[in-house]
Amino acid sequence: MAALIAFLDSNNEVTQVVQSPDDGQDWAAIWSEKFNCVCKETALDGSIRHKYAATGDVTYYPDLDAFISHQPFPSWSLNTTSKEWEAPIAYPDDGYRYSWDEENGAWERDPDQIGPE
Repeated sequence: MAALIAFLDSNNEVTQVVQSPDDGQDWAAIWSEKFNCVCKETALDGSIRHKYAATGDVTYYPDLDAFISHQPFPSWSLNTTSKEWEAPIAYPDDGYRYSWDEENGAWERDPDQIGPE
């Protein structure tokens, strides 16, 4: 079965994703050697290495063998179990929509929302 192969630069950023030939060979290894770079298989549904390796959208973390979205804010930390970025304060669970305010280090409620969803 043909696979999607992500090419990574020296910072583990995805530079391109290409479809391999459908011939059963390990194209990630073949292309890694041929082009002297790191290549990793990915899947559109995120079933391989946590997320699809979209160009410019994710970084590959070798220690987690996962593609992970870029850090949304400097104060957020990576949960290595869920492989997701987490705010220093949990998202409120009251039915309202919030956005993160990095300057104040807090969740700010959407002023246009009248009541909880």
